[in-house]
Amino acid sequence: MSTAEPLFRIVRGQVDAEELAALTAVLTALAQRAGTAAEPAAPRPAAARWFRLERNAGFLASHSWQTAS
Repeated sequence: MSTAEPLFRIVRGQVDAEELAALTAVLTALAQRAGTAAEPAAPRPAAARWFRLERNAGFLASHSWQTAS
């Protein structure tokens, strides 16, 4: 890590040592948490297996693009 560019900057106000230590502790905890591997999520189906009947027209012509599958 280079010291030429700081990781964060105080934009407004004066920070004392206690506030700076608290900020550093929070940022360190977040960095450690981001580094740990989260458990993988359950696989999700590619498409919904249900449909809303009120959005269905009720009848589709045999040459309709909606009947092609």
